[in-house]
Amino acid sequence: FKKRKGRKQLLKVGHGGTLDPLASGVLVLGIGSGTTKLQSYLEGDKHYVAVVELGLETTTLDSEGDVVKEASWGHIESIEATHEGIDDKTTVEGVLSKFRGKIDQVPPLFSAVRVDGKRLYEYAREKNDVHANENKNAKDAGDVITSDSASHEIVDIPVREVEVYEIKAGSTLEEDVVHSGIVDGRKYRDAVSSMKAAETETAADDDECTDRYDETGKKDGRKNDKRKHKDKEKGLFNEETVPKIEVDDVSLSLPRFALHVQCGGGTYIRSLVRDIGCELGTVATMTGLVRTKQGPFVLVDALRKEDWTADKIYEKAMKNNRENGFA
Repeated sequence: FKKRKGRKQLLKVGHGGTLDPLASGVLVLGIGSGTTKLQSYLEGDKHYVAVVELGLETTTLDSEGDVVKEASWGHIESIEATHEGIDDKTTVEGVLSKFRGKIDQVPPLFSAVRVDGKRLYEYAREKNDVHANENKNAKDAGDVITSDSASHEIVDIPVREVEVYEIKAGSTLEEDVVHSGIVDGRKYRDAVSSMKAAETETAADDDECTDRYDETGKKDGRKNDKRKHKDKEKGLFNEETVPKIEVDDVSLSLPRFALHVQCGGGTYIRSLVRDIGCELGTVATMTGLVRTKQGPFVLVDALRKEDWTADKIYEKAMKNNRENGFA
C-alpha cells in the first residue's frame, strides 16, 4: 500500500497483457511490488482455444465487426485430417502444418500495433472508408487506405514474424473453457442484428412529430415531439449479459470448429484464423477466444471475478508465488 497524506491508501495493481474485448481466460495481475516483476512472471508461451466459423469474415476478424466477405465452405469435408502428414485442403487439420513454426503474419486492422506513432485501430476508426489488404501470401501485404472527400492516406501494416509451437483443430470444447465464459459468436451476431433493427425502428419513430396549438386553437409554431428519449448505452453487453456457449453445446461441427494454439508473444489468433481460412480456399472469423495459459499461469488455477476479494486475492497470490518459485 502507498500512503498519501490526508488521503486513502492506494494499492498499486498492473496486468500482464490485454485480451480482446470478447475474449476470456487468464489475465495475470501484479499487486504491489509484483507490478515490477510482471515481465519475468510472463516469460514463456501462451495457450489459446478459439472457436472458428468458416464462410464469413468481418472487419475486426471477430464477432464484433461487420461481415465484409462471405464464401462457400462446402468443399471442406471434415475437421480432422483423413491422411496424416499429407496437405489436404478438404480438411481443417490438413492445412495446419503450414502454420507451425516461425511464420509471417499481418496483424489485424483493428489492433494495438503502432504504425507511425498511432495504433492501427485509430486509423481504422477515424475514417468511414477503410480498406486493408491482408493477403498473407504477399510480402507487401497490409496497405491501409483511409479516405474522405478531401484526401487519401496510405499506411503500411508491417508484416511480423511470430512463432506457433503447436496448433490443432478439434470438434469439442473442454469444460474449463466453457466455464470461463467463452462468447457464442452466432448468438452475439444475432443479438446485435436485433438491436440494430430495433434502433432503426426507433429512429423512424423519432421523425414523427405533430403540430402544437395554443389555447386559442392556433398553431404556436412548435412541434410536439413524440420521441421516446433513452439514455445512451455505454455498450451492447457486459460480461454478464453477453451471449456465451452453454455447457450442453460443447460439440462443434462445420462450419464451426475449435482451434488449439500454443504460441509465442505477439501472435494474433484472429490473423491466424483469417489465414487458415484463406489456405482452405474460403474465409474465416474467430467467434470466441479463451486464453488458457500465460507463462506458468493456467486457466484451471485462475481466480474467478466473483472471488476478487482482498483475502482471496492475497491467498491466491501467495499460493502462485510458492508454486512457481517466486516467493
